[in-house]
Amino acid sequence: MAQYPQWSYSQSRANMFDECLRKYYYHYYGAHNGWKTESADEMQVRLYRLKQLSNLYLVFGDLAHRMCESAVRSRGDGKPKPREAFLEQTMRDLLNQAYKESMDPEQWRLNPKNRTMLSEIYYGDDTLSDRVATIKERAGACTRNLYQTLTWEDLSRASTSILEIEKWDTMLLHDTRVYVKMDLLYRRRNGNIVIVDWKTGKEDDFSDQLMLYAAYVREHYRVPLEQIEIRVEYLLTGKHKEFIATEEDIRKVEENVGRYIEEMRSCVADEYYNRPKDMSYFTPMPSHRACRDCNFREVCSERIV
Repeated sequence: MAQYPQWSYSQSRANMFDECLRKYYYHYYGAHNGWKTESADEMQVRLYRLKQLSNLYLVFGDLAHRMCESAVRSRGDGKPKPREAFLEQTMRDLLNQAYKESMDPEQWRLNPKNRTMLSEIYYGDDTLSDRVATIKERAGACTRNLYQTLTWEDLSRASTSILEIEKWDTMLLHDTRVYVKMDLLYRRRNGNIVIVDWKTGKEDDFSDQLMLYAAYVREHYRVPLEQIEIRVEYLLTGKHKEFIATEEDIRKVEENVGRYIEEMRSCVADEYYNRPKDMSYFTPMPSHRACRDCNFREVCSERIV
């Protein structure tokens, strides 16, 4: 097993880099090899466990994506679409399972990668009851809206061909492996390829990640940008946004990714091994918003209480 983690880039990595450099260090470097409890030091093991903490919003978002994936795969296999009531009840059952697992911290410590521990329970947050109520409302809304989306209207046509569903892949950018995982990719009858991003929270702007998806699709499927449609489906509200990326959009996002990669690489002492500089180099960036839900607040002395 490598002493240091393999170097790569992702949008989530960039987001954490912006949020707090100390959190970035804990997540990508400090926790590495922490699963090897017999050889790792105590802090590595502790950070690895904390890295695995989830929260209700993350669990719900993951379950909603699995709900969409299940429905789309049923369509691809020629099976009837799952009933809304079934999807909602399944999500509620799995949310309850996550809650129950979180009530057994000892089992989580023994197998943190494959057991769920909600940070709201681990840290005894007073936000738990409010978040549970919010998630229950969102579960109903998302299941009701799924089959009303423009995407599902397209999928209902026999001429629509599904290309990818939740498939991990990579592309090379600035000599760096960039991870790509689209929620759904399909081709219309007119030859256009549609990138779908399911959202379960509030409406927000298009992210750089979606532009990278367009660049990946152009390269992998050999189609021009004008034949690539980017669509964000907001399941909570039933609305959607669509966009066609331009060459300028792609250029800007690739430049932006390049800046992130350069800054991230400045934090390592040895690029070949991806060996990080000393932890003190990764300056804490405390804020009420970032510290409130940070997985690593247990070990960070710089956190805002």
